[in-house]
Amino acid sequence: EDDILQRVGASDSDDSNNDDDNASDSQSTARLAPIHTGVKRVNLMELVYGTAEDGSLASSVDTDDRIKPVSAGGEIDESNLRKFFITNPGDSDDEEGSADEEEGDAGDFEDLEAGSGSEDEKSGSGSDDGASGSDDDESEEEENEFGLPADKMKKLKNKFDRVYDSDDEDGEKKDFYQQQKDVLQKYVDDTRTEMDELATINYRWAGEYVKVVIEDMPYEFMQGLDPTLPIVLGGISNEEGLSLITLRIKRHRWYPKILKTGDPIVVSVGWRRFQTIPTYFMNDRIKNRMLKYTPEHLHCSAAIYSPYIQPGTGFCAYYMKRAHNFGVAATGTVLENSQAIDVVKKIKLTGLPEKIHKHTAYIKRMFNTSLEVAKFEGAAIKTVSGIRGQVKKAFGNNGVFRATFEDRIKASDIVFLRAFHTIPIKKFYNPITSLLS
Repeated sequence: EDDILQRVGASDSDDSNNDDDNASDSQSTARLAPIHTGVKRVNLMELVYGTAEDGSLASSVDTDDRIKPVSAGGEIDESNLRKFFITNPGDSDDEEGSADEEEGDAGDFEDLEAGSGSEDEKSGSGSDDGASGSDDDESEEEENEFGLPADKMKKLKNKFDRVYDSDDEDGEKKDFYQQQKDVLQKYVDDTRTEMDELATINYRWAGEYVKVVIEDMPYEFMQGLDPTLPIVLGGISNEEGLSLITLRIKRHRWYPKILKTGDPIVVSVGWRRFQTIPTYFMNDRIKNRMLKYTPEHLHCSAAIYSPYIQPGTGFCAYYMKRAHNFGVAATGTVLENSQAIDVVKKIKLTGLPEKIHKHTAYIKRMFNTSLEVAKFEGAAIKTVSGIRGQVKKAFGNNGVFRATFEDRIKASDIVFLRAFHTIPIKKFYNPITSLLS
C-alpha cells in the first residue's frame, strides 16, 4: 500500500509538473504568436518549428481570416517567408502581383472627361473585340521604333506627307527657287488688285514708258546734252548740305604712285562726282596724326569737304590729269559725317637764349607774339646738350618768354620745343560737269 501511495503521489506530481510546463509553454506561445506585419499576423513559432502533431502549438495561435500559412506539409515556403522581410514593396514579384489583383478588385480606370455614359457604351462591346484591339495596339507599339504612341506617330506621318509630298498642278515637285517666285508673283497680284481699287491714284508700273517734263533747266545742260547717254532722275534733297566727311581709304594696288596730302582728287560716290582736297591721317587711339603720304599697303583715314554722304557708301577716287595707264587711284568707304575733325601735326620749334641768370633764361625767336607764348605755357622744352626746362611767362610783346631749366645753360645752346599743332581741313568742293561740256 505504501508503494502504491508513493506511485500515485509521484504520478500526481508529474501531472502537476506537466500542467505547469504546458501552461508556461502556452503563455510563451501566446506572447510570441501575434506579430503584426502590415495586414497579416504570423506565428514565428509555427513558422520556424512547424505544427505539432497533437496541435498544442496551433491551438494557441489566434485564428484570423487574414492569416495565410507560409508552411505547407511541414516545409517552409521560402517565397512567403521572404515577403515578410522586404522593406521596399516594389522589390517583390509576388507583391506586384497582389497589387495588380488589388487594382483589379478596385475596378477599371474611369475617364472622367469622357463622361459617365462611356462605361455603359463600352460594356456593350464584346470581350473578343477588346482582346483583339489590345493585341493590335501591342503589335503597333512593338513595331514603332521611336517609342511613341500610335496616334502621335500617325499625326507626325501626316504632317511629313503634307510638307514634303505636296505637288503642284503639273504633278512635279517645286524647288525653293520656284516657291519664292510664286510668293513674289502672289504679292504682285495682290498689289495690283489693291491699286486697281484706288482709281484716284495715277500710277505706272515698272517697264512702262513715261514722259517727264522738267522746268527751269540750266542752259549748260541742254547745250552739252548727249542723247546717247542715259539720264538718271532722282531726288537727293537730303544730301544738299556740306560738311566734313571722314573716309577710310586705301591706294589701289595697280596704281603705281602713293597719294599725297593736299593734292586735289576727284571722288565718285553715289550720284555725285566732285573734286576736293583730302587730308590723310592715322588714328593712334589718342589723336589723329596727319600723314604726308598714304601708307604703301595699309588703310588710312581721310578728311574731305563735300555734301552729306550716307555712312557705309563705297567710293573710288582718281586724278583729273591721267598720267598712268590705270586711272583708279584709291578706293574706300564713308565712315561718318561731322562738323569738325581734329587732325594734328608734329612740330618742332627752336629758339635762342637772350639772357641767362642761373637756372632762368629768356628765350627769343621761338614765338612771334605773347599770344602764342600763352598757348604753350607749361610746355616742356629741351636744349641740344640735354638740359630740360619749362615755359613760364611771356616777357614783352615780341615773343620772348621766361623759362626755367634744371641746370645753367650756355649762350650757344639751341632750345627746341616738341608739340602737336592742329591742321585745318581745306574746305574745297568742286562738282564735275564734264558731261555738260
